[in-house]
Amino acid sequence: MDKSQERGELLLNMKKNKWSLRENSSLCRYIPIISILGAFIAALFILFYPPMPGIADQGDFQRVMKATGLTDAKGQDSSHWFKYVVTEYKTLPTSSLRFLGIIPTTSMIYPITFGKLLCNIIGYNYFDTRILAFIYLILHMTGLYICFSCIDFKNIAAAVFFSILSIIILVDGNYIVWFNSLYGEPMMIVGFLLFISSILYFSKHREDRSYKKLLFIFISSILFLGSKAQCFVELPLVVFIMLRIVKIDRKQIFSKTNIFLVITTLTLIFYVRGTYCKIDSSCGVDTKFNSVFYGILKNSQSPKKDLTMLGLSPDLSVEAGKHAYLPKSAYVKYVPWSDITNREFNKKISNVNIVKFYVFHPDRLLKGMEYTASKSFHTETSLGKYERSKVSKYNPEFNRFTFWSNFRNLKLPKTLSFIAVFYTLVFLVSFIEYIKNKKNEKITLQIEILWMIMFVGIVQFPMPYIGNGEADTAKQLFLFNYTFDITFLVGCTWIFDKLIATYYKYKRFYFELLS
Repeated sequence: MDKSQERGELLLNMKKNKWSLRENSSLCRYIPIISILGAFIAALFILFYPPMPGIADQGDFQRVMKATGLTDAKGQDSSHWFKYVVTEYKTLPTSSLRFLGIIPTTSMIYPITFGKLLCNIIGYNYFDTRILAFIYLILHMTGLYICFSCIDFKNIAAAVFFSILSIIILVDGNYIVWFNSLYGEPMMIVGFLLFISSILYFSKHREDRSYKKLLFIFISSILFLGSKAQCFVELPLVVFIMLRIVKIDRKQIFSKTNIFLVITTLTLIFYVRGTYCKIDSSCGVDTKFNSVFYGILKNSQSPKKDLTMLGLSPDLSVEAGKHAYLPKSAYVKYVPWSDITNREFNKKISNVNIVKFYVFHPDRLLKGMEYTASKSFHTETSLGKYERSKVSKYNPEFNRFTFWSNFRNLKLPKTLSFIAVFYTLVFLVSFIEYIKNKKNEKITLQIEILWMIMFVGIVQFPMPYIGNGEADTAKQLFLFNYTFDITFLVGCTWIFDKLIATYYKYKRFYFELLS
């Protein structure tokens, strides 16, 4: 074979592009399977390699336990709080009205109840959070697998790159370790991932508007929006995306699919509103106290003036700079939950008053956002990670498969300007891609899903400071960090895909010159 024939064959191979998914459809089917196996093995190592880790209670579990039918198995006091993980809980009967949302309840009731059932089948006479962790793990892997299967890539290299990076970022140890706890964070990110996967799945099979696909979207929405109070603000966006993706058939207004869509949407609104009102009447008291005294008044030059603008008594300024979790002796006069605080503060303040204050004081809001940015990208926690019987002393350290979270925490700029520039660039580039592919509904829908993810994060970013002052900001940014990670993952994959395309373009050009 002479050199001209060799160059001809090379050029032919380049034109075929052996990395194209169209040319390797059989290989394409195995990428999601291999990827999810890798993710599952990594997650099993994180959660179940001894000593098995988790997250210690900081006093938040009681609300969840009361609603889901759990209590302390050994009548423990609060000595383990912040330091040691507790995995065993006694089970109590739960009203069936809670499952239907008639008695507003966190969506954690569903995996916890299934966990109770599994514990009974195994033969445990108690509820074990490690069983709950495994349930979360299965749900998380399910969401990842559907995403791997439903996202369209132009070449195998991009698909493999996305899969590997997804495992590194979304199966990071500082996400997965929260699964072994009664916090709402794992339900929140698992529910959100399932919602994303349900939308991707429906959009890929949009010709078949079956009830099963609609039901998948509805259930994942419930799990996500009902997980924590901070998710309730995402309700309008979730409803909009549902209606945008599913679309009402105007030719057959009273079709079964349309009726089912309307019923599920109204049920979702009813459930989320009820759950929000329930949570707001309990822990909402503390968060409002924090947002005013530990937020607005904390660094204020004129706290009395600020209180007047909020419609509150200037006398409340004696508690400026304090949060709701101090000993009673730390307060001068207005102890949280006391009669006088309830009368002078709780009954007169609302979230609307707080938002209104920041609207008229954008400089104060900007300073608050700069503080919030300084607490971003931090998913690790100082809470204890192990049971008292498994370690010799309190140990907050955790380093299993935490490459990404360590890099993000130590290397990425924790500044408002960086976050603003990052989201602006991603939006501009994706908007250009949207315009270029406006006739390709599959691509435009995937870009719209990316925008939804970004918008969820953008909405979440100011919420910790506005709604809770400077209290527990890093933990309240959990969902923001998760959406940032997904956006970062998509951005990196887009860049990699463009680099691969450019490489083959110039390689083809080179061989054409030679030929």
